[in-house]
Amino acid sequence: MNRPLLSVILPVCNERRNLPPLIGEIDAALTAADISYEIVAIDDGSTDGSAEWLADAATERNDLTLVEFRRNFGQSAAFDAGFRNARGRYIASLDADGQNDPADIPRMLEKLRSENLEFVSGQRAKRKDGFVLRKVPSKIANFLIRRITGTKIRDLGCSLKVYDRHVVEYLHLYGEMHRFLAVLIETGGGRTGQMPVNHRPRVHGQSKYGLTRTFKVLLDLATVWFLRGFSTKPIYIFGGSALVLFGGSVACDLYVAYRRLVHGVYVHLQPLFIISMVFALAALQLGLLGLLAEVAVRTYFESRGRPPYDIRRICGRRDEIPRLKIAVAPNLRATPSPFVAPTNHAH
Repeated sequence: MNRPLLSVILPVCNERRNLPPLIGEIDAALTAADISYEIVAIDDGSTDGSAEWLADAATERNDLTLVEFRRNFGQSAAFDAGFRNARGRYIASLDADGQNDPADIPRMLEKLRSENLEFVSGQRAKRKDGFVLRKVPSKIANFLIRRITGTKIRDLGCSLKVYDRHVVEYLHLYGEMHRFLAVLIETGGGRTGQMPVNHRPRVHGQSKYGLTRTFKVLLDLATVWFLRGFSTKPIYIFGGSALVLFGGSVACDLYVAYRRLVHGVYVHLQPLFIISMVFALAALQLGLLGLLAEVAVRTYFESRGRPPYDIRRICGRRDEIPRLKIAVAPNLRATPSPFVAPTNHAH
């Protein structure tokens, strides 16, 4: 069986113009390093012809596989589908926008193997992104995640990563959980590391990231903190409503305090104080309901034995090499979690 050493996971969403040069760079970097590899591209609901180009390419070469989603399910779903369809002993992932440099993959793989690690994350030393919309939210999110989870990985948003195959076998990704891969692996006892990598400006297409994604990441952080090592989207609805109500409560309290300190109006004479308490209690209830919904949704998907996305087709070689199976990690058997499947079943 011709099993490659490395599987390259490539989530794609409307990156038609970036794909040909990026695939060429991956070929050049890994061929020069004498690494046997395959590319598993996951089309996440593209509308610009990306899936069609990948399907044509997959018929012309035996080291490229296309996994096409029926619609856009998000980057975490794309990572999960890539893991399930990978054949390599090791797995690498990077964005399809061309900002990650494939030439860094051999160095990261060498670090993982030489230092006996199970996960290596890239750290973008000189980011070529916008300061206000990309760098500032990313720095804030990374700081909060490190403080709350205790992870040592500094650039959690960098998609350029290399994994030992077995550490992703028991992971299930929902919502924006791909940003917390390092946290999940460290919680399972995985040995992790990081190294500086090259980051390039986007040449074609538009970024899919924005400020709204930052709020989703913060809500997923609440889930990770609450479950702390356990493992979708209900938290976005309930948690978002809770944040709005909590913000209203704080605003009312500040106004009540201002009137008391400046104008001498006592609290019991201001109905806004009662409204702020109602908002705060409602925010707490919605937040807790969102966390309970997170647990319920994960239990639902695990009991069905299927992921939270639908695949339209898989193009490319279909051989006898087994893909990843969802299995319980040996060091987590004593404490089952929503990230770990209760039984063994293949996707």
